[in-house]
Amino acid sequence: MNNIIKSQMFIMKQQIISLTAIFIVAVLTIIFGLRLGQDPAKMFSQSGTMALFVILFMPVSVISYCYFERIQVYEIMAGFRPHQIILGRAITFMPCLLIFLAAAAVTTILSDCDPQVMTRLMLYSILCLRAMFCVVFLSPFLQQGSFFPLFSAMLLMIDETDREALLHSAHSPLSFLFVGQCMMLGDEITEEFMVKVIVSAVVSCAIYYLIGYFTLKKKIGLEPAKL
Repeated sequence: MNNIIKSQMFIMKQQIISLTAIFIVAVLTIIFGLRLGQDPAKMFSQSGTMALFVILFMPVSVISYCYFERIQVYEIMAGFRPHQIILGRAITFMPCLLIFLAAAAVTTILSDCDPQVMTRLMLYSILCLRAMFCVVFLSPFLQQGSFFPLFSAMLLMIDETDREALLHSAHSPLSFLFVGQCMMLGDEITEEFMVKVIVSAVVSCAIYYLIGYFTLKKKIGLEPAKL
């Protein structure tokens, strides 16, 4: 797994300028979003959703590059196991995401005096982790199309009235997506909503992992033995 992490870090160093730009834009999205709005909770949900969409371009750009350059094939041929490839990539992107979440937390606490701000930040962190795992775990299946999970952000284009009706419907599929739940952070945080966020994150990440694991396992089964 260490070699997987080193290879991903090497690729990130090659893309350091673009990845740094992505990180800065994501942080600035939250900062300006909170400063420009009069309702910190609503603006946090909106700017946080947009910032999450931006920060996801970091793993997407690196992973897509790996598949365009056929690095994944070399990882399989070298005998790395599916869990090493998947978890190694996840661990590589974790520090960047944690730094982003720390910056978002500081900015939000300074701008929002709502008693629920810490709960909102905790749930936002869970949603960011879920989104990152979604991109990484599904990458063996999506390959060059690892950006497909970002299309869920198209929910932002739905008319505001229709969007609110869809999100707050008990059976709406949008309320189970990480983007939908992120937009709901601007409302009052209830215990039911907290349970929904946590449970759906655990279940979805488990499903993502299994899809990625068995996709890689099937490919490894078709490759020659370890070199």
